[in-house]
Amino acid sequence: MKSILLNKTSTSNQQSFIIKPKIYPQAYSLWHHHKEYEILYMVKNSGTAYVGDKIFPYQGGTLMLFCANLPHMFVPKLNSVKELDKGIDAYVLHFSIETINTVIGCLPEFQPLNKLLNNWKRGIIFKNVKKNKEVLSIMKEINDGNNYDRMTHFFKLLNLLEQDKNFEFIANPGFVNTVNLPKGRLEKVYEYSINNFNDSTICLENIADSINMNKAAFCRYFKKITHKTYFQFLNEIRIGHACKLLIEDENKNITDVAFLSGFNNISNFNRQFKLIKGESPSSYLKLRKF
Repeated sequence: MKSILLNKTSTSNQQSFIIKPKIYPQAYSLWHHHKEYEILYMVKNSGTAYVGDKIFPYQGGTLMLFCANLPHMFVPKLNSVKELDKGIDAYVLHFSIETINTVIGCLPEFQPLNKLLNNWKRGIIFKNVKKNKEVLSIMKEINDGNNYDRMTHFFKLLNLLEQDKNFEFIANPGFVNTVNLPKGRLEKVYEYSINNFNDSTICLENIADSINMNKAAFCRYFKKITHKTYFQFLNEIRIGHACKLLIEDENKNITDVAFLSGFNNISNFNRQFKLIKGESPSSYLKLRKF
């Protein structure tokens, strides 16, 4: 999938950031990125999130943070056409990092926020549902407030997020954001992998040929840039998709999920799942199903 640049226009003469109380699935089910940082709170509904190189389920109460140009997309799980018409109830806040750095760079009291903002490069998902509801409350106050109150609540929001240590990074440690790279070989490899990860016949020779490299040169090239082998990268995408299927589709057993995620061997699937997630597929399903 090719990520589309969206212009959010977060700053103007009247405001330093923008906040929207609703996002509709027709508009947000799009693989996209933007130059602004983003704070996103899903009020209700569930579906599948695509962020960087990670695929995972989301539900009401999910709170996520994204840095500039981190590709993402949200596909709601719709039970009816009527639900589609209602859209996804969410609050999303966009702001320019340059504008905020102008403020926090001048005041030493704001220095802890630098670490928080730097952590957003891989995306963050917060796990404390009670704290997430506090964030929602502040976002509503920002949406309803006047100019001074909006800015006060905005920094109150950043402070609350900075103090909450119960979070996980979203994209994998070796994720390389092709949006920030010159367009070329690696982008083609990423696009092909995202679109074809469930094909168990993917081989290094075909991928190398598609970007006019031999197999050995491609392996060196990919590992030099991403710090992982191609199949490590591919398996992370596959396991992310498997996690989504395990949670969302009660009619599929673990063997079905393995084959639908691109594995042609259940033993290899179980081994890769435990290597990447730190637990077996059955344990993951038991602990996280909602």
